[in-house]
Amino acid sequence: MTRRFPLWRLTLTFLAIIVSGCDRSSFSSGPIFFEFKQQPGDNYVYKIHDEVEWRAYRDDTLSYTMQHWQDQTSVMKFIRIDSTAVRHLNISFLIERDSIYCATELAWLKKRKSPVGRLLEYQLRMRPNGEIISVENPSDRRAFYYNSSYRPSQPVFPVKAITPGYSWELRFTIDVPPDTSAIVTSRYKFRKVERVGEFDCAVIDFRGELDYTETFDASNDSTIKDQSITQEYWTRTVSEGQLYFAYREGFVVKKVNLISSTAKTKVRKAGVVQKRSRTEIRDQETITLHEIQRSGGEKMTYLIK
Repeated sequence: MTRRFPLWRLTLTFLAIIVSGCDRSSFSSGPIFFEFKQQPGDNYVYKIHDEVEWRAYRDDTLSYTMQHWQDQTSVMKFIRIDSTAVRHLNISFLIERDSIYCATELAWLKKRKSPVGRLLEYQLRMRPNGEIISVENPSDRRAFYYNSSYRPSQPVFPVKAITPGYSWELRFTIDVPPDTSAIVTSRYKFRKVERVGEFDCAVIDFRGELDYTETFDASNDSTIKDQSITQEYWTRTVSEGQLYFAYREGFVVKKVNLISSTAKTKVRKAGVVQKRSRTEIRDQETITLHEIQRSGGEKMTYLIK
């Protein structure tokens, strides 16, 4: 008597082989070479959610705290690739919602205009490995903000294939308005490979640090009556988190970034400290890919968590 193998069991066995095979081959098992692969005419649309906490101190006494959240849409437009393989792109940030005016007990907020609808735009030049060569904006202060807050989290990938556990470090100089410069130190680690949405992503830890000092001497400004006053500013910004990079497709899918900033001010008169203040800001930011628009008109929308 011949015993038949049940059809349903045969089907399940076949599916199990397929699934197990896909599971083993979905992630790269060897070293990975990273590079950005966006092409001219491509637009990458990202959603940004910020949760921000402010703490302000006067002479070490807490003056106020404030929490608010903000939603933005960021669009990266890739314009062209020049003869040296450098990508020229425009990046914009549009503020769509902001809860800052919920803190009605702070009188100075009532004098501010709503940030909703504000558009910030930058022109960037970037190498295939992610190195940003230049950041341009009509406002030096806004260019500095991008350099100090976002550029430290931008990985500059090694020029060789790497495996999980590999760490590297980058140092670069940025301009601090009006006439100062500072060195940013960023450290990166390729931690693991993880599935995010429909993409196989390299999870990269990052931590960027920036310190700089500015001194304003009233003797250099004839409009100030008291020429004995000087002001000293010290600022430290740390940007740390995780970046999820779709290594096959060559673009960022998600970034979780905590930007911590501490600013201290001293006002001196004839060399004697008259006033001290300190501001601490913690900005927990999540950036997720929302849409890719190809030059040929193709549009793909994603729901990344």
